[in-house]
Amino acid sequence: MDTIVINKTQETPLIKLNGDEGIFSISGISYPENVVAYYKPVFDYIELYKTAPKQKTILEFNWMYFNTGTSKAIVRMIFALKDVSPEFEVKWFCQDDVDIMIEKGLELKEMLNINLTIVYV
Repeated sequence: MDTIVINKTQETPLIKLNGDEGIFSISGISYPENVVAYYKPVFDYIELYKTAPKQKTILEFNWMYFNTGTSKAIVRMIFALKDVSPEFEVKWFCQDDVDIMIEKGLELKEMLNINLTIVYV
């Protein structure tokens, strides 16, 4: 699979999708005007990846800020990938002094019952 990179803007994150390695990374700020349209290429790529997934799939998030629409997209990404590979993991990168991001990661882990690791940077 070709790797897809979507460069960040002031309102959108850097996205790197590497199906050959089974690593999906999103980092930065996310409050696009149209969340559904913005993340459509990500979900299209996930659908293609699901046809030949890797043994291990890693979904990495390193957020500075995201809006409510993006939080729905995050949950949708997790649901789309969590049963694709026997070894599915979410890595939630955040600074150890940003309590809100730590809490959001822990909420996702508990709410979705997933293998989520908080990685302090």
